[in-house]
Amino acid sequence: MTVTTCLVTRDHDQSLGRAIRSAAGLAGEVVVADTGSTDRTTAVAAGLGARVVPVAWADDFAAACNAAVAAATGDWVLWLNPDEEVDPAGLPALAAAAADPTRFAYRVRVRQELRPDRPGYGTTGWQVRLFRRDPGVRYHGRLHPDFVPPLEEIAAARGQTIAAADAVVRRHAYLSKPTPDKLRWVVRLLEAELRDRPGQVGFMIELGRNLLWLNDPRGHEVLGEAAGLVRQAAGAPTPPSPWAGSLIEYLLSVSPEQARGPVTRADARELAARWFPNTPPVVWAVAAERFAAEDYPAATGLLEQLVLMGRTGEYDDGGGFAPDIIGATSVLNLGVCYLHLDRWDDARACFGQLVADPDRRDAALRGYRLAELRQRPTG
Repeated sequence: MTVTTCLVTRDHDQSLGRAIRSAAGLAGEVVVADTGSTDRTTAVAAGLGARVVPVAWADDFAAACNAAVAAATGDWVLWLNPDEEVDPAGLPALAAAAADPTRFAYRVRVRQELRPDRPGYGTTGWQVRLFRRDPGVRYHGRLHPDFVPPLEEIAAARGQTIAAADAVVRRHAYLSKPTPDKLRWVVRLLEAELRDRPGQVGFMIELGRNLLWLNDPRGHEVLGEAAGLVRQAAGAPTPPSPWAGSLIEYLLSVSPEQARGPVTRADARELAARWFPNTPPVVWAVAAERFAAEDYPAATGLLEQLVLMGRTGEYDDGGGFAPDIIGATSVLNLGVCYLHLDRWDDARACFGQLVADPDRRDAALRGYRLAELRQRPTG
C-alpha cells in the first residue's frame, strides 16, 4: 500500500522542509497545496520532491485541503501541517497500519510543543491523520475543517473501522504567534463560516474569544449569544461543542458589567462539573473563581484534583493548555489555599516541592516561612 503526505501551506519555507522530511520513510509521494506563498515555500517543496499544487485562496481551508487530497495518488493519505513533524519512532507503526485491510483511518497522538527550549512541554490529543484515499472523503469548513460526512459513516459503509495508531505527530505550536493581523484573519474566516452555517456554537465561542483578544467589545455580545445556545443544551449529558469549555472559562472570569446572556456563574460552575470534570483548563478556571470568592475549601479540592491529574496523566486534553496548571502552578496555589485553611504541614509540603524551581523558588520560600511562622506557638 502506498502513502501520500498532503499539506496546505503559505509562506512556510522555514518549517516545511522538516515536515516533509519527517514522513520520508513512509510516504512515497508528497503533495503541497500552496495558497499563494511569496517566500521560498514552493522552492523548498519542489527541492524535496514534492508536487506543488497552486490553489487560489478563497478564505476556505476545506477547499485547499480537498485540492491536496484530490491530487494524491497513494492508497492512503497522511495529513500534516507545515509546522508539524512525524516522530520517527512511529513510522513503523504507521506503515503497519496502512497494511491492515480492516481499517479505514487512524487516529494518532498530536503533541503541542509550546516551547522550543523545552521539548515535550505541551499536551497531547488524538486526531485522525492517516486515512484511505476514497472519493467519499471530503473536508468541510472554512476554519478547522472536518470530514463531512464523518469518516465513521464512510468506514462503516466500506465494512471497515477506525483505530488508533501508536504514532506521534509533533506540532511546533510556538511557531504560530497570535499577532493582531493573524487574529483579524481568524475572525474573518470565523465570520464567513458562520455566514455559511449559522448557529454553530463552537465557532461562535471562538469568534467571541478572538474578538476580545483584539479588544473588540463585540466579543461579549457574541459570547452572550453563544451562552444562550449553551443554556438551551444545559440538560444534555455532553456539551454541544468542546468549545463550551472555553465559554465556561470566560463566564467565570468576566465582570458582571460585561457579561451577556442567561448563564450565571453558578450555572457555569455546574456545567463545568458535569461536562468538563477532567478538563484541566476548565477545572483551573473554576478553582480561580472560587479562590477569588474566598471559598478556599472548594478551591483546595479543585487544585488537589489538578495536581492529581498531573501525577497520574489521567485527564481530558480539552484542546491544549499550559501543562503548569496540572503541575507547579497548581502546587503553588494549593499551598496558598492550605495557608488560608491553617493546614500548615500541607502548605509546607507544597512549597517544599518548589524550592528547586527557579521560576517559583522565591514564592515557595516565602510561603514555607509563612507556614512555619504561623504554626509556631506564641507566648
